[in-house]
Amino acid sequence: MDYWSLTSAALHGQPWRLWTGHIVHYGPSSFFPESLAMVPPLMLLHPKHRMRTIVWGLVIAPLISLAILACVPNAEFRGSSALAVTIWILAPLLYLNHHPYSDRRVPPAPAYVFLTFCGVKLIVETSTSFGTLTLAHWLGVVAAAMTFIFLRAKIVHTAIRQFSESRSALSERVC
Repeated sequence: MDYWSLTSAALHGQPWRLWTGHIVHYGPSSFFPESLAMVPPLMLLHPKHRMRTIVWGLVIAPLISLAILACVPNAEFRGSSALAVTIWILAPLLYLNHHPYSDRRVPPAPAYVFLTFCGVKLIVETSTSFGTLTLAHWLGVVAAAMTFIFLRAKIVHTAIRQFSESRSALSERVC
């Protein structure tokens, strides 16, 4: 066992494993494809918001790790595929809902392709062999949905506050 993969040791004095479990892999043959897999859906987002989305991934990573350990306490997990699934779901959701992060210069077809591919992949994985990897992928979906809801709520809250401030400014002008 190494000191970087996600194991229950993350809950017993080695918290860095909550992040590093998503970075370490079994070798270059899994690291490079999983890292590159996150790039296409990021193209749906405006260039200035791509890095913010990656930062959201860093925030989400330990939550996915904790959920994996809660479901499978003796798991040893390595790989960024759960984060890749998160990005593959989150980016199209933001794009299709006209979130300010989205890059409207990109046509909508890729967003539908990403979501469809992810859905088919998860259905096939779940029906053929449900293990820790499939669980991690489903937790990536849950993380994407929760992040999307959080970001949408933040926008709605900001819009309500701005509307309220503009109404106050108008009422002060009238009075």
